[in-house]
Amino acid sequence: MTRIEAKVSYGDLFKATEGFSSGNLIGSGGYETVYKGILHSDTIAVKVLNVQQRGASKSFMAECKAMRNIRHRNLIKIITVCSSMDFNGNDFKALVFEFMPNGSLEEWLHPGEEKKA
Repeated sequence: MTRIEAKVSYGDLFKATEGFSSGNLIGSGGYETVYKGILHSDTIAVKVLNVQQRGASKSFMAECKAMRNIRHRNLIKIITVCSSMDFNGNDFKALVFEFMPNGSLEEWLHPGEEKKA
């Protein structure tokens, strides 16, 4: 994972996720959608913030601050952050993580349970 630059652009992430395609969709939550991607031959997870949702920017900043200070062998590593504009001039924010296969922590803790909408 050392080959990824400290800064990535919206275009880099757009290309890495094949245009944020539904085929690369890993999951979604209250403030974000997560996609799998390939950036410089490395598999990544891109957590894209829904900037239109109230409270999303505050949540994004809190997560950035927390992830900057946390190091633990059982947590995925954040690679970089992208805060820029998309191709239409809209605000775009995303966190880029190492990709960890085998599903989410929630799926491991609660196997067989359907996710509530």
